[in-house]
Amino acid sequence: MEPPQRKLPFLVLLLHLLSASCVSNPKTTVSWCVISDAEQQKCMDLSGNATARNIRGTLQCVRGLNTRDCMDKIKNGTADAASMSADDIYAAGLCYGLELAAGESYNGMDGVSYYVVAMARRSSSDLSLLEMHERSSCHPGIRTTVGWTVPIGYLVNTSQISVGEQCNFPKAVGNFFGYSCVPGVKDPQHDPRGNNPKNLCEACIGDDNDRHICANSHRERHYGEAGALRCVAENLGDVAFIKHTTVFDNLDGKNMESWALDLEVEDLKLLCPDGSEAGLDEYERCHLAAVPANGVAVRMEDKCRVWKYLERLQTAFGNATGGFSMFSSAGYGEADVLFSDSTHHLQRVLGSYTTWLGPTYITALQAFECEGFC
Repeated sequence: MEPPQRKLPFLVLLLHLLSASCVSNPKTTVSWCVISDAEQQKCMDLSGNATARNIRGTLQCVRGLNTRDCMDKIKNGTADAASMSADDIYAAGLCYGLELAAGESYNGMDGVSYYVVAMARRSSSDLSLLEMHERSSCHPGIRTTVGWTVPIGYLVNTSQISVGEQCNFPKAVGNFFGYSCVPGVKDPQHDPRGNNPKNLCEACIGDDNDRHICANSHRERHYGEAGALRCVAENLGDVAFIKHTTVFDNLDGKNMESWALDLEVEDLKLLCPDGSEAGLDEYERCHLAAVPANGVAVRMEDKCRVWKYLERLQTAFGNATGGFSMFSSAGYGEADVLFSDSTHHLQRVLGSYTTWLGPTYITALQAFECEGFC
């Protein structure tokens, strides 16, 4: 008597079919959507080097006006793929029905680009992320993932902030915190009517001559990751919303400014979403969101085909010690051209874009649904 045949789980069978589907796909050209001169040049260089190495398939470079235009081009078939950041991946999936063929992987952090953490002085013993009303805050910038989307999304989702029917986030944030530094919040593009609360700039200090206060640039000394850290270090804010790497990037002589030279790891702590606190090295369990790495957006039917081509490219140019390197932007006048410079390798994305983005990040984005993504 023959043993009964084992039935493959449906998901395994589906993935097997998807993997096999590109084998018979006659299309050998991958059209890549680029949005800058640097991206276009690197795309052309990658294409030329691939041809010279006789790599199967052809890379074609298609110019898009911006990321949204690339999404549209991929959807309508005039392009096949484009590299996108986490926010754009969400919009590409939600608004254009796109998926991911591949995602960037950094050393030891598969699928995660960085963690957004809430950092405070250890001496602030009465601080809790569940009771932030009337406290002071330091943000790298308006409308940034670290300084705005993730922390404000958290505060909305924990019912600490309510934006109401007007969906006015700056007003709600200004009413919630006692005072803050949110660089760029008074810029015309973010505040065309000049109505955003003034207290969102009260923890800002401008430049050495007290000019450019709250500017959306490094002329404001509390701008960016290091600026938000400085804001807390100088006792001008209770909490800074920063990347988990920001503190370590500014310690041990890496930043020679006086405020950084006086900073010690022992002086700081992380505030956790459940109201507790943790050490700076405990960011994997104590963070507001794990921000996913960049990925390559495609049409669903091209997931396998584009991945197979990328796999061949990175085998040839992924860890090149000499000659062309697809994960280096040296010589292009910009950082992170086509792919992040910190990319160790590309990994295949078998699941959906929502799986790649992860629950904490998607939950933060969903808090802004009243503003509209599409």
